[in-house]
Amino acid sequence: MCMSPMLRKTSLTLVATLALCTLAAGNATAADAGSRQLPIQIQSDNADFAQKSGVSTYTGDVVLTRGGMTLTGSKLVVTRINDRGNIKAVLTGSPAHIDKKPDAENNETVTGHASSITYTNSNAELTLRGNAVLERSGGDTINSPVITRNVDSGVTHAQGGGQDGQRVHITIQPNQDNP
Repeated sequence: MCMSPMLRKTSLTLVATLALCTLAAGNATAADAGSRQLPIQIQSDNADFAQKSGVSTYTGDVVLTRGGMTLTGSKLVVTRINDRGNIKAVLTGSPAHIDKKPDAENNETVTGHASSITYTNSNAELTLRGNAVLERSGGDTINSPVITRNVDSGVTHAQGGGQDGQRVHITIQPNQDNP
């Protein structure tokens, strides 16, 4: 069966487009997997380890880093979730802070603070609780009792305080390139 030149060109364009989409999806997946393969580094003044329970407690000027993300606070409790290196880290401070630099997955700087910050490395999720504030590099801010953010995708969810009457407050700055 012969294809018309127009149909052949359309078919080749479709095949090329599908190949590029597949390649891009593969690269995004590899980038996500790569960030999760980076080691977690912890520095503190003191550390206590409970090997049987899998719980470690760090106190005094605590700094947790992973790739371009840095969490700081006064106390960190790390619970090992499984033998594959998955952890849940709960950082507290007056307040605890996050500083996330741009990377392959998300090209924006994010800073913030809250009474506590929980980080789970298996799903790259941060939860800020208690007077939580996140600010993006363009100056946009979110203030909320609870803010959850996926470090890899940048997807963010802010939750009001329910019966406390606290609400989510978002400030979106105008685009400086487009007055």
